Amino acid sequence: MNQYINLFIDKSYPDFIDKYLTTKTLTRLKYITQFCGCDYTKLYSPLFLYTRFDHSLVVAHMTWHFTHDKKETIVALLHDVGTPCFAHCIDYVFGDYVNQESSERKISDVVRQDKEILEFLNEVDISLANLDDLSNFHILENKSPQLCTDRLDGVLHTCYIWLHTHSLEQIKEVYNNMMVLKNECGDLEIGFDDLEIAEKFVSMVYNYAKELQGNTDKYVMKYVSEIVKLAVQRNLISLEDLYTKKEEDICHILATNFSSWSIFNEASILTRSETELNDVFCISFDTKKRNTIPLIQTPTGTRRIIEVSAEVLEKYNQLNEYKDSKYACVKKIKKIY
Repeated sequence: MNQYINLFIDKSYPDFIDKYLTTKTLTRLKYITQFCGCDYTKLYSPLFLYTRFDHSLVVAHMTWHFTHDKKETIVALLHDVGTPCFAHCIDYVFGDYVNQESSERKISDVVRQDKEILEFLNEVDISLANLDDLSNFHILENKSPQLCTDRLDGVLHTCYIWLHTHSLEQIKEVYNNMMVLKNECGDLEIGFDDLEIAEKFVSMVYNYAKELQGNTDKYVMKYVSEIVKLAVQRNLISLEDLYTKKEEDICHILATNFSSWSIFNEASILTRSETELNDVFCISFDTKKRNTIPLIQTPTGTRRIIEVSAEVLEKYNQLNEYKDSKYACVKKIKKIY
């Protein structure tokens, strides 16, 4: 994991973030996995455990690399502090499959409970209002299909840690070619000055976006959301526990009380079908489409890559048309029990 994280550490190390890393708020993120439940089943095989803490650290280092802005880097470090155990699976608990914005708590509400961070923020003149309006930090956060550091790490770590489609060397080549440009709205945004390398990044985006629209990811997240709902209904856990307990503690409760959890842990084959699968826990629904279309610096100005590369445009068209099978299941999981 250190090899991955070290790719993004700038020569001018932002040591001002170090004191935040041991606060109770950031420490909690060490016990929340990044891949929304996918670490708990053999349907996936991540190279190593990657947590919300690791993601937050990488995004902070990326943000510093592109901006050398102290305030934006600190906000980047804190951008995910409102994440519950199992992350976006909990959006599914609330029926939010498409936007996936229902479960994350306001950053200010979380930070308000941490006196240590409040003192640190006061020293650098960052208000709680700054934390809740990330639209002011264009390198850290913006709307899809624009590229930002939060989305950039999502693409890169998915391809390396989760899907194993790209190497550290390939990631380094792409990252080292990136630069800050002005987009069509006049805002700062990360982009490229080399078309060939930008096209390589698009292949990463394709793998990332396709997987997150696919049934394997949807099945894992739906299963986890349903078992969490049952655990809450049976008073085994509360919704508040998802924001205070370690994910491993919640998993222990699920393993102790639900026989299907061990089957889920060992599941390695997802069965797909165009017709409904009876007598099994089966999924069929639409979910959030994640994507990014990077900027490219051309002799005539900054443009989206789909405007200058027919090959890339075709790849995005394929992605837009992609649909997995209508239904999917793990045959051994008849129901959540």
